[in-house]
Amino acid sequence: MSIEIININSGKNLKRFIEFPNELYKDNKYYVPNLYIAEKWMLSKKNPFLKHSEISLYLAIKNKKVVGRIAAIYNKTHLENYNDNTGFFGFFDSINDTEVAKLLFNAASNWLKSKGLTKMMGPTNLTTNDSCGFLIEGFDIPPMALMPYNYEYYNELCKKCGLEKEMDLFSYYLKSSYITGKYENIINRTSQKLQNSGITIRTLSKKHFDKDIENLQKIYNACNKDNWGFMPLNIEEFKEMANDLTKITKHDLVLIAEKEGEMIGFLVAIPNINQALKYLKNGKLFPFGFFKYLWYKRKINIARILILGVLKGYKERGIDLVMYKKIIDALSKYGIGSAEACYVMENNKQMNSILKKLDGKCIKKFRLYKFEEL
Repeated sequence: MSIEIININSGKNLKRFIEFPNELYKDNKYYVPNLYIAEKWMLSKKNPFLKHSEISLYLAIKNKKVVGRIAAIYNKTHLENYNDNTGFFGFFDSINDTEVAKLLFNAASNWLKSKGLTKMMGPTNLTTNDSCGFLIEGFDIPPMALMPYNYEYYNELCKKCGLEKEMDLFSYYLKSSYITGKYENIINRTSQKLQNSGITIRTLSKKHFDKDIENLQKIYNACNKDNWGFMPLNIEEFKEMANDLTKITKHDLVLIAEKEGEMIGFLVAIPNINQALKYLKNGKLFPFGFFKYLWYKRKINIARILILGVLKGYKERGIDLVMYKKIIDALSKYGIGSAEACYVMENNKQMNSILKKLDGKCIKKFRLYKFEEL
């Protein structure tokens, strides 16, 4: 029986697109389904990203069953910032079949090629600010919140289909007791030096939330502008991301570093809600999933350090070290004693060095792939 590739955008086939991973991973004990409502929103015109950029979704069908999916992504912001004729693929899932994978990659690359692009990279779901990369190490560890998980054979499919490595991303496991024990004196001295120089660290303000978010958007883009593959977020995109995060994290898990009232750095941590989401059938909150989520949410004992940034002129002063200590203290109030810091790019020597000094263990690796010529 031949494999059919169909282009979809809404209705019944969009539902099949979103739900396919749940069938593919139904026997995998590490897989955690994404929230159905969140994925549906991400692929809809309500997503601010799709007000300036485009996607094209494809399903692979064999014997009337879905056997694979992929999204082709025309990222206008990326093209404006890098001018590199690169498009992206994301939301890739497939049975272990090279023919299926090739047809899906061809469908995505042909659509991008028709829009004048010459290179394809991925996976990004939908951008490098979202979940991205294929897991290449750490298959026996459950995924953290907003992080991908995939079968090991995905990487073999990529190689067989002619994709090559573009960039690796790391995930570090951190134990709270080690940081607070070994580095307490150093952190206290560093913290005092920062205060003496007018640098303070506070939490996200509830009272002035909107103002903080507007300032955070500027500092977020400024801190990351020189990072490989970074895509700046406009204010609408950033506010949407911030509003989503406030649904799963607390204000005191967002730290802001300031120099005489001006933001110079930040750190965001989120509880690992995957520890609760794994009990939801097919990632659906209703009719009973929501109550399961509330019940198991109380048992979360690990967090994800989502992102940390410090302006270039203030790096190497120990601001990041002090923020790590403060976030560990904040997490402990919620019964959380460990965390994963991710993603960390392989070429970010400073952050890799800091995490290793904190006795961080690199427990997962992810890889972005590329088609150099479409």
